[in-house]
Amino acid sequence: MEVAGPYASAPAKASDADDGAQAPRGVLLPHLAGPAACLRQVLAAHAVRHCPHIVEIGGAGLPITGFLTHRPRSVTVIDPKIPAFSAATLNGAPCEVRHLAAKLQAVALRPASPFALVLLGLSLKPFGSAQATAPELLNLAVRAETLVIDYALDLERASGQIAAITATKTTPPLIDLAMTIDDPGLREAGYARRRFLVYGGA
Repeated sequence: MEVAGPYASAPAKASDADDGAQAPRGVLLPHLAGPAACLRQVLAAHAVRHCPHIVEIGGAGLPITGFLTHRPRSVTVIDPKIPAFSAATLNGAPCEVRHLAAKLQAVALRPASPFALVLLGLSLKPFGSAQATAPELLNLAVRAETLVIDYALDLERASGQIAAITATKTTPPLIDLAMTIDDPGLREAGYARRRFLVYGGA
């Protein structure tokens, strides 16, 4: 999938091969490989455009890193299926970029504040004895100045997790968007109907 418009990345040059915008994307799940699925990342990048620190849980195949248009100071993406990657710049400016091939419960994560927490395609799984909505995740959600969540309305696992995460916020979402991404892959998988939430920021 190629990203078009202002979110497009130019072909990598020798001079910017270590820029976080050139991070490997990994393998997309089939239902997220269509041309419209990246709308979620575009919306999320807009919602966090003022945040100096970004944490994404999930993101394998299409991390938010390459969609960010501003110049954050750090971007951390955690997903067991993402290619491990690190860089010292993003969009030509200093930025600590880390893509960690791990479960959140296995990472000692202490992001600087203020930070944004991004959860696109919410579908968390337990890790050992740790539940899917682990204390580590809920603590991040409490502390996040901006919280961005996307999930499929017809995905039972996500429907069972969203309440615990949104309960960490004491004010209503700034954006609560119901949308249908009528992409063939998403439609066939039953995940075309979605909800996009933004708390704070935007």
